[in-house]
Amino acid sequence: MSAERRFGSEKIVSLTHHPDGLAGTVVDVVGNAELQGRLMGMGLFVGTRFELLRKGSTRSNKPFLLAIGETRIAVDYRIAKMIFVEP
Repeated sequence: MSAERRFGSEKIVSLTHHPDGLAGTVVDVVGNAELQGRLMGMGLFVGTRFELLRKGSTRSNKPFLLAIGETRIAVDYRIAKMIFVEP
Protein backbone atom coordinates (compact mmCIF):
# COMPACT_ATOMS: atom_id res chain seq x y z
CA MET A 1 0.00 0.00 0.00
CA SER A 2 1.37 3.40 -0.96
CA ALA A 3 1.96 6.01 1.73
CA GLU A 4 0.62 8.73 -0.57
CA ARG A 5 -2.67 9.15 -2.42
CA ARG A 6 -4.29 11.92 -4.37
CA PHE A 7 -7.95 12.88 -4.13
CA GLY A 8 -8.46 15.58 -6.73
CA SER A 9 -5.67 18.12 -6.23
CA GLU A 10 -5.18 17.35 -2.52
CA LYS A 11 -2.11 15.42 -1.39
CA ILE A 12 -3.12 12.73 1.06
CA VAL A 13 -0.47 10.86 3.06
CA SER A 14 -0.37 8.08 5.60
CA LEU A 15 -0.15 9.32 9.19
CA THR A 16 3.35 7.81 9.19
CA HIS A 17 4.40 10.50 6.68
CA HIS A 18 2.57 13.49 8.25
CA PRO A 19 4.96 16.14 9.65
CA ASP A 20 5.48 16.25 13.41
CA GLY A 21 3.75 19.12 15.20
CA LEU A 22 1.30 19.94 12.40
CA ALA A 23 -2.48 19.74 12.36
CA GLY A 24 -4.34 17.64 9.85
CA THR A 25 -7.64 15.99 9.01
CA VAL A 26 -8.35 12.27 8.72
CA VAL A 27 -9.67 11.53 5.21
CA ASP A 28 -9.62 7.72 5.12
CA VAL A 29 -9.05 4.71 7.35
CA VAL A 30 -8.09 1.51 5.55
CA GLY A 31 -8.96 -1.46 7.68
CA ASN A 32 -11.66 -3.82 8.78
CA ALA A 33 -14.77 -2.85 10.73
CA GLU A 34 -13.19 -3.86 14.04
CA LEU A 35 -10.24 -1.49 13.55
CA GLN A 36 -12.48 1.34 12.39
CA GLY A 37 -14.73 0.78 15.41
CA ARG A 38 -11.77 0.88 17.81
CA LEU A 39 -10.49 4.11 16.28
CA MET A 40 -13.96 5.68 16.33
CA GLY A 41 -14.22 4.77 20.02
CA MET A 42 -11.06 6.82 20.59
CA GLY A 43 -12.50 9.74 18.59
CA LEU A 44 -10.49 9.15 15.40
CA PHE A 45 -12.62 8.89 12.25
CA VAL A 46 -12.98 10.51 8.83
CA GLY A 47 -13.26 14.28 9.27
CA THR A 48 -11.46 14.40 12.63
CA ARG A 49 -9.03 17.33 13.05
CA PHE A 50 -5.89 16.43 14.99
CA GLU A 51 -2.38 17.59 15.79
CA LEU A 52 0.48 15.12 15.53
CA LEU A 53 2.38 15.66 18.77
CA ARG A 54 4.96 12.92 18.27
CA LYS A 55 5.82 10.56 15.43
CA GLY A 56 6.14 6.92 16.28
CA SER A 57 8.81 4.46 15.30
CA THR A 58 8.91 0.78 14.46
CA ARG A 59 12.45 0.47 15.78
CA SER A 60 11.69 1.64 19.32
CA ASN A 61 8.02 0.57 19.45
CA LYS A 62 7.22 4.22 20.22
CA PRO A 63 3.57 5.04 19.31
CA PHE A 64 2.29 8.05 17.39
CA LEU A 65 0.77 10.57 19.81
CA LEU A 66 -2.14 12.68 18.56
CA ALA A 67 -4.12 15.50 20.13
CA ILE A 68 -7.82 15.65 19.32
CA GLY A 69 -9.11 18.66 21.19
CA GLU A 70 -8.16 18.05 24.83
CA THR A 71 -7.85 14.29 24.29
CA ARG A 72 -4.54 12.53 23.61
CA ILE A 73 -4.45 9.17 21.87
CA ALA A 74 -1.61 6.85 20.89
CA VAL A 75 -1.55 4.50 17.91
CA ASP A 76 1.21 2.13 16.88
CA TYR A 77 3.01 2.28 13.54
CA ARG A 78 1.04 -0.63 12.07
CA ILE A 79 -2.24 1.25 12.59
CA ALA A 80 -0.84 4.70 11.75
CA LYS A 81 0.08 3.55 8.25
CA MET A 82 -3.61 2.71 7.62
CA ILE A 83 -4.80 6.22 8.55
CA PHE A 84 -4.68 8.70 5.64
CA VAL A 85 -4.62 12.42 6.36
CA GLU A 86 -4.33 15.80 4.69
CA PRO A 87 -2.79 18.97 6.11
